[in-house]
Amino acid sequence: MRRAALACAVFAAVLGGGLAVGADLHGSSPARITVSGAYIPMPATPGMAAAYFDISNSGGSADRLLSARSPQVQSSELDQSTATSMVTITGGVAVPAHGSVAFARDGRHVMLMGLAPAPRVGQHVELQLTFQHSGTITVQATVEPLTYQPAS
Repeated sequence: MRRAALACAVFAAVLGGGLAVGADLHGSSPARITVSGAYIPMPATPGMAAAYFDISNSGGSADRLLSARSPQVQSSELDQSTATSMVTITGGVAVPAHGSVAFARDGRHVMLMGLAPAPRVGQHVELQLTFQHSGTITVQATVEPLTYQPAS
């Protein structure tokens, strides 16, 4: 009887371990980040602009946008507009698995400071977006008229 109980315990442990291994083998897929619709409204203030874009993650794991840079600016930061102010986003922006995040007017944006020379409508500004798991993705943001609104 004791041998049978021991055999059952060993079998259960092996079976349980097998299930855990199977779950790991067929677990979530890595994040698959794409960035689209990047634009910068023509700056109203010389040397300072805001960049907007959409981030999509078609993968099975979440990722996080950690920073945004541009070789065409002195500094940049992730910001969030509120009803009365603008605050710096610390800790990055989560991008959920099978989800998306919008950087849009009156919300999240990349503040670009020390933009030189001043861009003109139709030009492009390079953005280097660094993600926790997906590394750095480079996109070209098109400078649009100040009143530009992307199609929904």
